[in-house]
Amino acid sequence: MKKLLFIALTTSFISTSVMARKVKFGTVAPAGTPWAQTLEDIKKRVKKKSKGKLKIKTYLGGSLGGELEILQKIRRGNIQGGGLTSAALASVIPELDVLELPYLFESSEEADYILDNHLFEIYNELFKKKDLILVTWAENGWRNLGHKSKGIKKPSDLKGEKMRSQESKVHLAFWEAMGAAPQAISVPETLPALQTGVVQGFDNTPLFTLAAEWHTAIKHFTLSGHIYQPAAIVYSARFWKKTKEADRVILLDRGRDLAPESRLSVRALGDELVSVLKDSGITVYELSKSEKQAFKDILLPLHTKLVSNIGGQAQKIYDIIIKAKAEFKNK
Repeated sequence: MKKLLFIALTTSFISTSVMARKVKFGTVAPAGTPWAQTLEDIKKRVKKKSKGKLKIKTYLGGSLGGELEILQKIRRGNIQGGGLTSAALASVIPELDVLELPYLFESSEEADYILDNHLFEIYNELFKKKDLILVTWAENGWRNLGHKSKGIKKPSDLKGEKMRSQESKVHLAFWEAMGAAPQAISVPETLPALQTGVVQGFDNTPLFTLAAEWHTAIKHFTLSGHIYQPAAIVYSARFWKKTKEADRVILLDRGRDLAPESRLSVRALGDELVSVLKDSGITVYELSKSEKQAFKDILLPLHTKLVSNIGGQAQKIYDIIIKAKAEFKNK
């Protein structure tokens, strides 16, 4: 009887273990942010729809490493999915660098229209070739300039300054065009680099700046809006191949329909975040139209050279964007 009971319990345990499939999901997005909430919503829906057979475990705040480390783990199948910025994903899909060209997009609405209506399919195919499954676009938002000791009002203010750069060719090119000395540093290492003076500043969105606590190491923040940065939710193709079709449907959840909702949750904070920066003792400066133009005069001519250097389908994608910009303007 005891032997039979033991076998029954063991069989039950094994069966339960097989049924409850864990899906590890990595991101540098900190807890308590709209990004984390979006992932939490996906986690709950997947668990509910699969009746507990699929369980997403989120690793927030870079606990699995910087974005490049997370991306490597996803492609190798060590973790099953993640939320990553387009700059990080461009390390394996170079054509994503096109989206981060300085002053490429003129508004959030324009970026949404082009990403959703003109670019999803072409990028979807590029993702597949690099062992990634594109679920939906997300966003980091408009990047601005933070500095430890001075406000940035003109390009020459950045000359010779050691600035943290995202690990991206386009981002490095942006800083170099400004005459700065860019230092490619991962997200988890950025705050210590600011605190110890390894770098004097960085660029990022107000939301990420506050969530990652980078604001604690600066005194000035300039609203330059020089790069609109998309992000993406992806799964590992290696994991995907081993997943049943019924489970794939659940894991894709609402797929591309998530994009508008995710963006709105990030943008809804808007002016409130700028107020928080000000309340933290940071001087916030917004570039005037003419001041922003001084940056554009240097950066817009870089597009042709950067697109050529990116290679692959970069020129085709850039041409699609330019045509879609005109279409959006006239609609």
